[in-house]
Amino acid sequence: METQGITSSGFASLTFEGTLGAPVIPRTSSKYFNFTAEDHKMVEALRVWASTHISPSWTLLKLCDVQAMQYFDLTCQLLGKAEVDGASFLLKVWDGTRTPFPSWRVLIQDLVLEGDLSHIHRLQNLAIDILVYDNHVQVARSLKVGSFLRIYSLHTKLQSVNSENQTTLLSLEFHLHGGTSYGRGIRVLPESNSDVDQLKKALESADLAANQHSDGICQLEHEDSFPTVSSSGSVSLYEVERCQQLSATILTDHQYLEKTPLCAILKQKAPQQYRIRAKLRSYKPRRLFQSVKLHCPNCRSLQEVPHEGDLDVILQGGAIKTPDNKLQDTSLYDSKVWTTKGQGGRKIAVHFVKNNGILPLSNECLILIEGGTFSEICRLSQKFHSVIPVRSGLEDLELLDLSAPFLIQGKVHHYGCKQCSSLRPIQNLNSLVDKTSWIPSSVAEVLGIVPLQYVFVMTFTLDDGTGVLEAYLMDSDKFFQIAASEILIDDDLQRSMDMIMDMLCPPGIKIDAYPWLECFIKSYNVLNENGVEQQICYQIFDTTVAEDLV
Repeated sequence: METQGITSSGFASLTFEGTLGAPVIPRTSSKYFNFTAEDHKMVEALRVWASTHISPSWTLLKLCDVQAMQYFDLTCQLLGKAEVDGASFLLKVWDGTRTPFPSWRVLIQDLVLEGDLSHIHRLQNLAIDILVYDNHVQVARSLKVGSFLRIYSLHTKLQSVNSENQTTLLSLEFHLHGGTSYGRGIRVLPESNSDVDQLKKALESADLAANQHSDGICQLEHEDSFPTVSSSGSVSLYEVERCQQLSATILTDHQYLEKTPLCAILKQKAPQQYRIRAKLRSYKPRRLFQSVKLHCPNCRSLQEVPHEGDLDVILQGGAIKTPDNKLQDTSLYDSKVWTTKGQGGRKIAVHFVKNNGILPLSNECLILIEGGTFSEICRLSQKFHSVIPVRSGLEDLELLDLSAPFLIQGKVHHYGCKQCSSLRPIQNLNSLVDKTSWIPSSVAEVLGIVPLQYVFVMTFTLDDGTGVLEAYLMDSDKFFQIAASEILIDDDLQRSMDMIMDMLCPPGIKIDAYPWLECFIKSYNVLNENGVEQQICYQIFDTTVAEDLV
């Protein structure tokens, strides 16, 4: 037995192209190596064996077979190239076939594009733009227009495009990311390569067709260049076999579970856990802000997030009672009382909670407010760290009805469960006065409140070609990687969520073009009022949207 592949200074290797008949040229990570005639024969023997035992790479695709959220290898011809910026470079390529989606165009001036502009314009419906990044830029810059390329680990993404008539279309982006993972890179193919011969034939016939039908209209302006068929029908079994397409979601646990087709899940009893691969046929609610609910982890109840108008009514009801002078200026807080002009001379009391007898700065201060309206409390919450709406009780200040927030921090309102909470006096905050952060969970604990959690509640209709199943999603911040507590107060986050759902369930196209979702789901029995099993339901868990979509 002979030790091979190891040198005194560490690991090194020789690699060779596996194509039969190709030159046996070693590629190495070391400057020093021996390659004998016997080694040459071994490489040829391995090529023969591989040609009969290893199928062609499933990652090698034509543009007409490409879908969103894939990594694949592409054999193509370079039509043009251009510098975009220091970290990225544009390659315009084609392989004689047309992508199922319009190709995204990188905005550059024609003057900086190297290549035959008239030829590129004639082939615009067949050419794609590839953005090349980081360590691949130098290689891309050195390529000659007209050369034949093999691009490895090319990544596709769907991008929303707003047209002039305000409809939203989707275009397909192509990216060659930095690094060398999974063989990522660009290789110039020699004229003698058998794949180049096949590519040339495809390009010649496609070029002839382009000459016959060229009308100078941009691809994205063609109505028929973008599929507009509604997403009816089920996922074709052909699409089920296209396993090379990466999932738009990621599993965060339980990877040991084998994938189960939906048709098998629908026949099994609950409770059980499954790993599935399916497409998102539809979802509810369509207006995504309506998916945010309040959930009690104790009694598992769900309730709607109160609207501003409802909160104003609740707070106005608490403002009817006049603040009790006996409950002002205690060891816990200093008090200040104002009388409003008009409105019947309404009194407002603000109690400033002290820290070891000293009033903290406003951005660290918790205030208790009696008699404040919703708009007044909102203004105060922008100035002070935390606000708690209260009213005068018999012996101490007490919280308002838990229909109102028990704690307000900025624009975030924290609610408690009416059913599970057992309210305690406000003086219990004394145990937290040296903790200026006023953590909501700590405030809730000392006041006897079981806090409600903001969650997304949605129904996903999943389709894998073998069956259709409705699964329930209840998630606070893991699935979308967006906090449900912030979605209602941040327009940018709402737009991000809209974009994510348009990626998972693209509007106006056939379901076969949708990205795959890999998910964990668990089945459970739902009981009726008499405690009898009524139906089996399914819930998504331990799954998150891929970072490329966020």
